[in-house]
Amino acid sequence: MLSVFGAVGFTDIYERNLNHPNYLVELWCGRASVSEPGSLEAYCEAAMCEEELRQALRYKRLTTRNQHVVGRGMARTLLAGPGTAPQEIVFSFNRHGKPDVMDPTVAKRPFNLAHTEGLVVFAATETGCIGVDVEKLSRKTDIAIANRYFASPEVDYVMSHARDEDRRLAFLKVWTLKESFIKAVGRGLSIPLADFAFEEVDSAAPKIRLFRNDLGDGAAWHFACVSPAEGYIASVAVSDLDDVELLDVRVRDFHSMLPASANEA
Repeated sequence: MLSVFGAVGFTDIYERNLNHPNYLVELWCGRASVSEPGSLEAYCEAAMCEEELRQALRYKRLTTRNQHVVGRGMARTLLAGPGTAPQEIVFSFNRHGKPDVMDPTVAKRPFNLAHTEGLVVFAATETGCIGVDVEKLSRKTDIAIANRYFASPEVDYVMSHARDEDRRLAFLKVWTLKESFIKAVGRGLSIPLADFAFEEVDSAAPKIRLFRNDLGDGAAWHFACVSPAEGYIASVAVSDLDDVELLDVRVRDFHSMLPASANEA
């Protein structure tokens, strides 16, 4: 199967990045079913290895199982190079659960996945590290969590909004930005969320302030917060982009890459 990156010219996109002040990141989205699996899940299952299929059956909640299937199927399809079957890709995971490609070489590039009810997102880069996070805007949100876990500037930002709806959106912006960073670093929630803070959250290029010298490895970090689909918010973090002004995040619909038969309801 031809990789999607091969089909759309991922290498050409990267070459344009090197000569442009903005760095293009394609954020691929797949709408995972919240109930019985549909055509997308069937398509993604065909790209998975046997162990992943067995693992999927261990999830009792259909929505969780579907997110697992769509995430693994999307990653394999999008990472597979010309002449490589998606099932041939071998993943490894660090002790915090961050995935990497072990084999084959043609499929090796930094990538990350995130999911929430009804949506799975995938992004990859050719340099540094990448992290993504996504949340559903309608999720129940306890704003008090900000007081417990966010850095003081972030708490001030969230609480500066007068309306409950605006505070909830501000909270989710900060939350997804923080999640994208700790996922990119690959250390997950072992990093206290108050050890770094986001500033200029509503700008096209949010900034990060680190309160510990061992965070981020001195890399040049860039972030973006976008709406990948109606009713959702997502953030992307990419490191080692020294001569870049901002991330140019383009949302791509994974369904559009499927054969017509797979998209039939």
